[in-house]
Amino acid sequence: MKNHRVVTLTAAILLSASLLAPSVRAADANADGIMMHDGKMMTMKDGKATGPMENSMTMSNGATVTSDGTVKMKDGTETHMTDGQMMMMDGHMMKGGNSGMMDRGSTGGMNH
Repeated sequence: MKNHRVVTLTAAILLSASLLAPSVRAADANADGIMMHDGKMMTMKDGKATGPMENSMTMSNGATVTSDGTVKMKDGTETHMTDGQMMMMDGHMMKGGNSGMMDRGSTGGMNH
């Protein structure tokens, strides 16, 4: 009976520790793309800024992003990225650099 209590207590402690630990999402750790930060476009590799964006980039969905943050979709529609927005290399837009995708209606059709 004493061993059962020790095992139960150990399991409860490990479960509590795992729930309290900061969550790290795989999508954040492997985030490659571009991000608007303080009004400047930055390139991102593995979720970390690697430097300023110097040239336009075309994403795999056909969207082209310029170094001033203008996004031109394959269908010709245009929008401008705002601080905290990140576009992944596949063309999906994220808010605040986290892996929660923005609502489909709020990105000007960028989530395809």
